[in-house]
Amino acid sequence: MGSRRNNTFTRWIGDMVDDTKGLVDDILDRAADVEEAVTDSSPITNELTTLASAIEDLTATVNRLAQLQSAATAATAASAVPDGPLPASAVPDGPLPAAPAAVASAARTAQAATRATASVAKATTSAKKKAAPASKPAAKRK
Repeated sequence: MGSRRNNTFTRWIGDMVDDTKGLVDDILDRAADVEEAVTDSSPITNELTTLASAIEDLTATVNRLAQLQSAATAATAASAVPDGPLPASAVPDGPLPAAPAAVASAARTAQAATRATASVAKATTSAKKKAAPASKPAAKRK
């Protein structure tokens, strides 16, 4: 009467709990890798600063060229000086307006997202390679 019965349902529940623990550990490890990859942004910050200044320079150049083109179009339409230099009133005075802030911020956001995604993918791939051979069988209960 004191013999112990082999309870397969209890063993199945125990195995399920062990597997769930392993899954949660893997998820936490990968989340830590992602968090580390996202917070390590010093090289990205330098590149984004350079990119933002280049975009602002290009936007200022495009704006200046657009103003010159519109001034040239207005001068030819008026036919005041058919074959000569532009009148002084047609050439803009002073600095041209700066690039809209939305252009620079959109470029920063897109580049940062691309870099973060690439580094996360690299970290995840490395973690998968490291985790694959280190898998251990679930502990069996008696």
